[in-house]
Amino acid sequence: MKKNVFLFVILICLTGSLLLFLHFSYQKSHDESFVGTDISSIHMNTAFKLRDFNGATKSLDDFKGKVVVLFFGFTHCPDICPTTMIDLKKTMILLKGKASEVQVIFITLDPSRDTPEVLKKFIPTFNGSFIGLTGSEDDINKVTSQFKIFYQKVNDGSKAGYTIDHSAGLYVIDKSGSIKLHIRNSQTPEDIASDLARLI
Repeated sequence: MKKNVFLFVILICLTGSLLLFLHFSYQKSHDESFVGTDISSIHMNTAFKLRDFNGATKSLDDFKGKVVVLFFGFTHCPDICPTTMIDLKKTMILLKGKASEVQVIFITLDPSRDTPEVLKKFIPTFNGSFIGLTGSEDDINKVTSQFKIFYQKVNDGSKAGYTIDHSAGLYVIDKSGSIKLHIRNSQTPEDIASDLARLI
């Protein structure tokens, strides 16, 4: 009889431990489940100073308190860039009232053609809150190096003479100004909105 009671107590303890383990495992998984890749452990210099399309100098410090989405592209891009911007437009619609806590920033990879005037016409067509940043070639080279963005001009035989091959994807900065996520360009607006809402 005592042996049966002892075994019963052991069983209860093991069951309790298992449930506790499963609870914390689920909680950890739930808390850390982003669709995008969490890159917060990567040491990356995210500081920059670039000009917006109104001529004002902007840095990430200007957007602390908001979740920032960075996208590197160019306005003459025939496919990935406009598609990504449309996805971000849809993302903001999905976020509804939370959208005001997100700042989308488009950083041009083509400063010679993407003048402030060009960016001012292009960027707000997707969402009036989106901003575009530009700078000198050196400024752009510096910030793309910091964010590990690959890009290069490619002669395409067009009147302009070139297009730009470049890395696709989004970087997400949390409200404290720290790098948090990398989101592939294949992710849906629903997935992007889900990740941003978790950070908001």
